[in-house]
Amino acid sequence: MSKKTIVMTGGGTGWHVFPIRSLLETLFKYEDYLDQTEKIYRFGSSHSLEEQTAKEFWSKITFQSILSGKFRRQKHRKAYLQNIGDAFLFCCGFFQSLFFLWKYHVDSIFCKGGYVALPVVLAGKLLRKKILVHESDVHPGLVNTIASKFATTTFTGFDNVLPGAITVGQILSDDIMPSTKAGFSPDFQKILDSINEEKSSLFVMGGSQGSKILYETFAQVLEKSPEIAKNYNIFITLGKLNENLKPLFLKHQVQVFDFLSQKEMGAIYQISDLCLARGGTTSLAEQKLFNIKSIIVPIPRTHDQKDNGKRYVEHFEDILLDQKSETFLSDMKKTLLDHINYKKPKVTADIFSEIQKAKMLIRKEILK
Repeated sequence: MSKKTIVMTGGGTGWHVFPIRSLLETLFKYEDYLDQTEKIYRFGSSHSLEEQTAKEFWSKITFQSILSGKFRRQKHRKAYLQNIGDAFLFCCGFFQSLFFLWKYHVDSIFCKGGYVALPVVLAGKLLRKKILVHESDVHPGLVNTIASKFATTTFTGFDNVLPGAITVGQILSDDIMPSTKAGFSPDFQKILDSINEEKSSLFVMGGSQGSKILYETFAQVLEKSPEIAKNYNIFITLGKLNENLKPLFLKHQVQVFDFLSQKEMGAIYQISDLCLARGGTTSLAEQKLFNIKSIIVPIPRTHDQKDNGKRYVEHFEDILLDQKSETFLSDMKKTLLDHINYKKPKVTADIFSEIQKAKMLIRKEILK
């Protein structure tokens, strides 16, 4: 059996980047990949999150930067001009992809979505390469909608998302597994040891991009209803783009983190009963592994997060809040007051098996 040369592509946001990182971890976990792969490349934008995460696997993969443009659907003049410029970048990325796929003798392409992936997929189709696609959301993104039309195999996180797709669930990181191993910093371990187990625990994780209003509204809720801070163990991770909001929370009895590693996230998930979060499928799936009740606030400008939220409300009795509603603040306050005594059901599922399921199915197809 000849060895395969594989390209992993997708980027722009953590929703596209970190699942590829997790898939690479699983790919390398079992040494049989050495017998089946010649080389693995990571295609993405230069000086990006995809390049940053690729550095973790520097000894095993090679990063290749690709140009790409983003299609904007707005109708104003600025968007038209930006689309013209980005169309040129997209064409450059397409011809770059053709050259590198030919130069590296690539056999298979795995696409996770994001605009940087589209020129790679189209070039792969022209060169008749094997193309695999994974779509996380209930509402597929534009890139994966196009890529799935050329895919050899399409995987989805939910049923009935793309025609002919195989539902495998979400690509999750092994690092969120509950662990008793040493490795936490003394300060973080001290926080874990100080938890009042009589109280319900609330995890607030809006993320870096587009979550300023969510954090500011939650800060206002704490101001108007101080009993919330008194009756919950509260953990907040702001993300690097929202570090300036930290002073809003320092006077309250809450734990605020600028950033949490995946392992630290797993530790917080393990003790949390509720999570106030955006509607990204990866984080929602992680919360469900730990039986957390999700209070979902979709990013208003995206349809996919709202659709994700509706599905979780329907299937898991989670709660959906509308950030654009005039009653957003009062709705958030009421929801948190109503759940002060909420305790999540005991976790009985095999979390490790649940995390591995999607990745092992995709891994098998990549190496086939």
